[in-house]
Amino acid sequence: MNAELLLPAAFLAGLFGSAHCVGMCGAMVILFEGQRASLRGAWLHRVLYNTGRLGFYMLLGALAGLGGSLITQTAGLEIGLAALRFLAGLLVIALGLNLAFDWQTLAVLERTGAGLWRRLAPLTRHVLPVATPGRALAGGLLWGALPCGLVYSSAGIAGTTGNAATGALVMFAFWLGTAPTLLLAGASAAKLSIWRRQVIARRVAGLLLIVLGSLALGFPLLRLLGPGHHGH
Repeated sequence: MNAELLLPAAFLAGLFGSAHCVGMCGAMVILFEGQRASLRGAWLHRVLYNTGRLGFYMLLGALAGLGGSLITQTAGLEIGLAALRFLAGLLVIALGLNLAFDWQTLAVLERTGAGLWRRLAPLTRHVLPVATPGRALAGGLLWGALPCGLVYSSAGIAGTTGNAATGALVMFAFWLGTAPTLLLAGASAAKLSIWRRQVIARRVAGLLLIVLGSLALGFPLLRLLGPGHHGH
């Protein structure tokens, strides 16, 4: 799959999976805001938390993309890229099924994230209470590692780019999709409920991801059945 398809896929996953993100990350945003009495201070903490979260996501995407590049180096460029495209298609379809039908297709990747979170969770005691902007930023960086299937599936998609910079860009697109909901997380519970009720929108986005993933799986077959094949 080309980055032109992976970026919108990651963005859609973040945008329409935001209700799930609110359940895990929204409480952290509200907790961080509670450390500041002023509205301006609360918004500053909210922005810094999400900036830290972005930092973790992009680092995760870069590492995943670097891991993907090792596949192409080990298996050979052509075979490696074909394997990565196939894996990208499967992951995008899995994300689509999760969004459209709430199928638990991401449980394996979520368990992988849980292992990382267990190692990082003890560090959170150093940022609580979130009394300074620096702690809010560090807190967002740490809580970005929460074991969320959407996050680690998007990181898996980032890995299929086979490139650290593009992998980081995929995770930026995912973060950009989650940002509107999480930036509003502490502002109004009524606004958050609007996102939770968007069942039709989630299903449409999920079906679109399934189509994109299916196209990615079908491209290699189309090449085999193309005019060049019949010419032989």
